Amino acid sequence: MKIVVIGGSGLIGSKLVAKLGEHGHEAVAASPRSGVNTITGEGLAEALEGASVVVDVSNSPSFEDAAVLEFFETSTRNLLAAEAVAGVGHHVALSVVGTERLSESGFFRA
Repeated sequence: MKIVVIGGSGLIGSKLVAKLGEHGHEAVAASPRSGVNTITGEGLAEALEGASVVVDVSNSPSFEDAAVLEFFETSTRNLLAAEAVAGVGHHVALSVVGTERLSESGFFRA
């Protein structure tokens, strides 16, 4: 099964890509480093071609409240649209337990 990991070259993503590969999946590390940019859409269609699942473990390059919200909104909107076109069946996003207790953090609100 082809699984595209958005943020696949980062701390969590690189470990996930390795684990998925160990379990026999075709794991693709998609990130700006590999030519995939979820903000501009560059490389997204090509990366998602033939994928069954997308796992989003991406991170905002900025932690400023407005910038992080803009990053996650734009990235997710672009991902979901590209996934629909590519026929991707499943979208999984990394979540952090307990963030509702950190509402003062713009990052966690985003």
